[in-house]
Amino acid sequence: MSEKSISDLLEFLNTSTSPYHAVDNVRKHLLGEGFSHLDEWAVWEPTPGGHFIERDGSIIAWYLHDNIEISRGLAVIAAHTDSPNLRLKPVLKGHKSGLSQFGIEVYGGVLLNSWLDRDLGISGRVITHDSEKEINETLVQIMEPLAKIPQLAIHLNRKVNENGLVLNPHHHLRPIWNDSSSETTDFLEIISTKANLNLEDIKSWDLMLHDLQPASLVGAEKQWIASARIDNLVSCFATVNSFLEAIKENQLKKIPVICLFNHEEVGSTSSAGAAGNLLPATVRKILDNRNISESIANSKLISADGAHATHPNYLDKHDLDHEVRMNGGIAIKRNSNERYSTNAHGQAFAQLICERNDIPYQLFSNRSDLACGSTIGPISSANLGIATIDLGVPQLSMHSTRELCGYQDTEHLQNFMLNFLKH
Repeated sequence: MSEKSISDLLEFLNTSTSPYHAVDNVRKHLLGEGFSHLDEWAVWEPTPGGHFIERDGSIIAWYLHDNIEISRGLAVIAAHTDSPNLRLKPVLKGHKSGLSQFGIEVYGGVLLNSWLDRDLGISGRVITHDSEKEINETLVQIMEPLAKIPQLAIHLNRKVNENGLVLNPHHHLRPIWNDSSSETTDFLEIISTKANLNLEDIKSWDLMLHDLQPASLVGAEKQWIASARIDNLVSCFATVNSFLEAIKENQLKKIPVICLFNHEEVGSTSSAGAAGNLLPATVRKILDNRNISESIANSKLISADGAHATHPNYLDKHDLDHEVRMNGGIAIKRNSNERYSTNAHGQAFAQLICERNDIPYQLFSNRSDLACGSTIGPISSANLGIATIDLGVPQLSMHSTRELCGYQDTEHLQNFMLNFLKH
């Protein structure tokens, strides 16, 4: 991966501090490449060129070419824009022991202890209702250390290193942000000031905390990427870049479609999630309700999401017959209980792409006595009836505020996606 590509990836990780900001970054990129932003509820003409729609933190883009028959099918790549984090509650006030606090909700499978003692900013969206009675959405991104969740000193919990740290989100994860003696008594006043909004216009919000430490290359040879939101922004970045590169190379055999969903980390059951109607409805409109059955039969979908690298300190948590290493290649994920959607045909198809294009790959399977995570793969496959393959970049510290992956694997993933879209 070139220095510019690495720099672009780190910038995407740093600036996509919420699903809404990730979609905003992708939108700007697509518009810069000449794509048209469509109203998903309008009637579309099957116009050649690039198009995209958005819904609530999700985005779908596709490209129509005169030389590609609809019956050839779709080449779909799906990923997700959301990451586990801590989200602000609807009421932002509270005081204890002379300190101002507010409540949070845990979003997704968060490693709670990783949020302690971090410098935290705020990002997301705010809904306003102005004097003209217009309801507006404003993206908010405060890249300043506004809040902190201090953990209890070891002097007051002497056995913490023996018994482990048990956190109650309601009691132990309330951030502090000011002295309660200050004239500012409501955190929303801070938000309105920093975001340049009128306090009285703010009606509601979807705001979340984010760690302010920027993404960086780490290791003796700078071979790893350490960052927040590697799961699953690395897949989003590779998806968009491979999609645009495949279009420029003009070697498409099927209609390329990319979909970056919100709400994967909480089960995908939402109007914008993979379990909703967003992708099926969009596919029907892209195909203009013609030859849908034949097109779907000739389609394939890649579900790109992070995979567990084998942790050297916890080897007993892994099936060592399926050891997976960072910078060892993309991980093709298998699970007989359909938590991942790859079957034997899909695995062979992915292996063939890798072998023909010198892309290293690894096979991941969870320990048989441990529950396995899931992805949007099985959900999208069931909704559309499209053959689907689950794969992704191996990583450590998954769902921490600071995750780790191999930067070479990000290149392998993008290369795989490019050849999938082309061939």
